[in-house]
Amino acid sequence: MQATDLMADASTPTVVSYGSDPNQNLEVFQSSGDPQGTIVYIHGGAWYGGSMQQNTSAVIQAQEEQERAAEFAQISNEAATGILNELKPRLAQGWDIVSIDYRLATDEAGPGIRATQIMNDVDHAIRYIIANAKQLNLDMTSFVLSGGSAGGHLALMEALTASSGQFIDPSLPSALKNVKVAFDGIIAMVAPSDLSTVWQTGGIGTVGTDAVLGCAQESPAVIAGMPSCDPSIVATFSPITYTKAAASAGTILPPAYFAYGGQDTLVLISTQGQPEIAQWTLAAGPNQTWFDLPPLGTHNIDDNVNDLALDNWLANVSANTWSGSSAQTPTS
Repeated sequence: MQATDLMADASTPTVVSYGSDPNQNLEVFQSSGDPQGTIVYIHGGAWYGGSMQQNTSAVIQAQEEQERAAEFAQISNEAATGILNELKPRLAQGWDIVSIDYRLATDEAGPGIRATQIMNDVDHAIRYIIANAKQLNLDMTSFVLSGGSAGGHLALMEALTASSGQFIDPSLPSALKNVKVAFDGIIAMVAPSDLSTVWQTGGIGTVGTDAVLGCAQESPAVIAGMPSCDPSIVATFSPITYTKAAASAGTILPPAYFAYGGQDTLVLISTQGQPEIAQWTLAAGPNQTWFDLPPLGTHNIDDNVNDLALDNWLANVSANTWSGSSAQTPTS
């Protein structure tokens, strides 16, 4: 179905293709209430699994260890489907939601889909949404980019690089290449920000980073045959690289809402959350940078997100007001 087709209401989200690959789709949820804007959601799944509807792997290869398969299924479901469900109540508050699919990373050595192709897809989808907002019946008064887990990483990467055109798909038509991309806010939940350290938690953290980068930082490699990573490749696909550069250069970043769980053993607050939040605060300002660090939160962060604070942050985004008693960091 193309963007010119009639959009359905939230109870029957409409799937729209933004590209020719079977994975290049959008799922559009129409809001009710007074229009506030549009939230784009990027699913997680360790970069090599998941979908816009849910983040469960379609196929777990027979040769993969059962422990990894079980961990993958649990993390995929918790980190991504839950976060999308966390956002859906905002439909009743006037926020349209678009959930995007992208080509998944190849979890074996050799040629395949890697971070560049995934970022091409994310950037393609965002430009398509902006260019076709009227046909999609999306309110663009405020435009927020969000993501959970690996999707949070991709959201940060797009937010930090879209204006430079670094990851524009070379095959895009000129009409989409010329689309101006800007975001009024970023929501990043349990988002990896430094790929040089996230793999150290093991399990699907290591498999996912190897798959998305196409190389291994550990020795021996978890994925047989993966070459060793050049540090420059790891830096290129780590959001913290660009956030630090923005803070250093005095570049103003959009308002952001971060959430990390104190008991998350996959994406650690200490290496992925706190460094990114600190640098983003320098670039966006303390009033615009909110963070939710529930001590009992796991990678299934949606169970512990401060909903009142998130609603308050979105209200600030919609009104573009960031002063006064409403600009507070969540405390629970």
